[in-house]
Amino acid sequence: MLIDELGYLPMSRQARYNLFQLVHAFYEYRSLILTTNKDFTDWGEFFHNDNVAVPIIDRVIHHSSIYMLGGESYRLKEKTAG
Repeated sequence: MLIDELGYLPMSRQARYNLFQLVHAFYEYRSLILTTNKDFTDWGEFFHNDNVAVPIIDRVIHHSSIYMLGGESYRLKEKTAG
């Protein structure tokens, strides 16, 4: 499963609960790809609670490969070039 741009939009309480349930269900059984422009230290902000963010991060990073990408936005680069 792929979740793109996690933290881009605010999450309701129910959405945070559903995401935790999804991550928990996938943990050690299925692959999960997350993309976000937020550092792990900022996850408490968009989850509105570190008590929710910490267990999700714990499950996400266990057995994971983390790729930190940088640079300019491809969409913004294309827009300014054209």
